[in-house]
Amino acid sequence: MILSVEITEKSFGNKQLLQNIKFSIDEGEKVGLIGRNGIGKSTLFSILFGRDQDFSGEVIFRKGSVIASTQQEYSSVGEQTVLDFILNDLPEYAHLSKLLRELPEKMGENMMLIEKYTDALNRFQEKNFHFIEDKIKAELRDFGLGGFENRQMKTLSGGQKRLVDTIKIIHSKADLALVDEPTNFMDSHAKNRFLNWMKNSNEAVLVITHDRDVLSKVDRIIEIRDGKTYIFKGNYDDYLRANMFSTTNQIQDFESIQHRIANLKDKVREYQRMKEKARDPSTIQRFKRLENKSREELADLELIEKPSFWIDQANVENLGFKAAKSYQKFKAKNVKIGIKNEETRSVRSLVWAENLALGYGSLEDALENKNGAKILFENVNFNLKVGGILEIFGRNGVG
Repeated sequence: MILSVEITEKSFGNKQLLQNIKFSIDEGEKVGLIGRNGIGKSTLFSILFGRDQDFSGEVIFRKGSVIASTQQEYSSVGEQTVLDFILNDLPEYAHLSKLLRELPEKMGENMMLIEKYTDALNRFQEKNFHFIEDKIKAELRDFGLGGFENRQMKTLSGGQKRLVDTIKIIHSKADLALVDEPTNFMDSHAKNRFLNWMKNSNEAVLVITHDRDVLSKVDRIIEIRDGKTYIFKGNYDDYLRANMFSTTNQIQDFESIQHRIANLKDKVREYQRMKEKARDPSTIQRFKRLENKSREELADLELIEKPSFWIDQANVENLGFKAAKSYQKFKAKNVKIGIKNEETRSVRSLVWAENLALGYGSLEDALENKNGAKILFENVNFNLKVGGILEIFGRNGVG
């Protein structure tokens, strides 16, 4: 086991964000961390990074483990070049490079320093650092950032910084990589490169993502919901199936509680009525005891908060009538835009294009490929209708 986490409480002011977080990460395991926006995923990563220590509980890394992580902000590294940012943050690289650079000048015949130099050289070779700069430059090209190695980090866009950070993770050779939304700004080529690395690497990976392609490569999924962790074996498809069964059971339990609350309210009213009608003191006391007992149980049940219920649309369609009706009643609500009818949905066009072309510079220069002018694409046709979905993909920079 590389990482063990048990967080009993994390709050912001009066708001309790995390309250029962418990999980572990094993060697080489790929784990996806999911949850609705604002649920506390990035806060959890801040705790794991050590940036946030204002919580109750404990985070334990295996002794001697090498941990690599993406950064959550880049203001402190703005003056660094892309290459320096990656190299300086690679576990052990900066330290080993310094030893190999400085020790030959002062070790002479000092056997202790010679042994230290030899150990550093062996470790440098073991980590395969000799050609790391060439590998990083090649990786930058693969991620659509060719020639960026000498640019300062502050000149990059937010998305480009994320890509650079991901390249750093790929070359970290850590025991555990903590990665936050890695594919948000990737084109299809870069994304496939990341997915191949994640699938074939020896590192354990804990990744925050909404990307189903990434979640299809994991061994286990940890969902944060209502401040707690729910753990599912397998990838995202396995999670969806398991979530459907667990959520329908939770809905049945919650529905039973709601029925019990309604029955208790009826009983309280009935005992009150019977108490008021009674004339015998012992009978009055008996109905009073029953009323108080019902009120106590009612108060306890009303403290139970409604859990967040969510099932993906494909599995909702597989629910029975009664289960589907209950789910629609209690599910977590999202903003939804309604379409009046299927005819409107299928006929009305929102945007369409015929023989669309895009480029920069003058058309004459672009046709002759001079003065930096270029045609990015041409002869593009599409018709996007109301309710339709149009996917546009390609490498960064192709328009």
